[in-house]
Amino acid sequence: MQVFETDLYDKLKGALKKIITEEHHRFTQVRQCINACQDAITELKSYVLEKPFAGSTEEIHFFKEVQPRFYCQFIYYVKIFRIETNRPAGSDKVLLKYLREQLHKIKYFFYNNRDLYQYYRMGATYLDETYFIRGRYDIQLLPDDLALTIDPGFSTIQSYKLAKLQANELLRIYINGAISEIQGADEPASIYVNKKSPLQWTGSKVALIELSYALKDGGVFNKASADIKQIISCFEEVFNIELGNFYNVFQEMRMRKKNRTSFLDLLKERLVQHMDEADEGY
Repeated sequence: MQVFETDLYDKLKGALKKIITEEHHRFTQVRQCINACQDAITELKSYVLEKPFAGSTEEIHFFKEVQPRFYCQFIYYVKIFRIETNRPAGSDKVLLKYLREQLHKIKYFFYNNRDLYQYYRMGATYLDETYFIRGRYDIQLLPDDLALTIDPGFSTIQSYKLAKLQANELLRIYINGAISEIQGADEPASIYVNKKSPLQWTGSKVALIELSYALKDGGVFNKASADIKQIISCFEEVFNIELGNFYNVFQEMRMRKKNRTSFLDLLKERLVQHMDEADEGY
């Protein structure tokens, strides 16, 4: 089953990337992404129904690690659609207030589900049979209204909430980007370089995105005023590369259970090794 679920998720990510690249109308883009997620979830559900879990270990893995990834994407695009369709017409001040209210809702959801979030991020397993096996609900784990609409044969309350937590992490990045755009943070700045670089980036795109976020958080550009969008755009121009939906990539980096900064760790290791070798030469 693991090969099927991996291939299906890769297929979904590829479809989403294609839609985002080729379709530039915001609402059409989001609707197509929602449809792609629904198709993938339907295919995943059919496969699970045809090939029941071999035991509790396989079921826990599915509802803890696999199914939430698919629902995360679906919930994320549904929430974007709702935010954009309800976006008020008005001044920048009105829009900023609206977007910040959406961030507050996300913060509130994280607060109400902080135990589950910490449980998952810590890699804990002692509540797996309660959280991720269907029909074994703790009476204290009350679902919200939307969770009640989820098929109980293809979800648990906590697998749904875990997917929603992951989707909200993506959504928080999306909303912060929208706020930056309104505030004018996406205007051309001095970090943009038009001269063609003699260097070609031959590492992975994920590695370059990881480096971009590290430089942004390090505050090394424009006295820490440059945002991630500017830095990514600069690297894309300098290295003639398209980094795609870097917000989603960053979210996936955050969800790594180990080596969340694998590229930066590798750079540090190689640099220390170089210094050690240089020391031995003296």
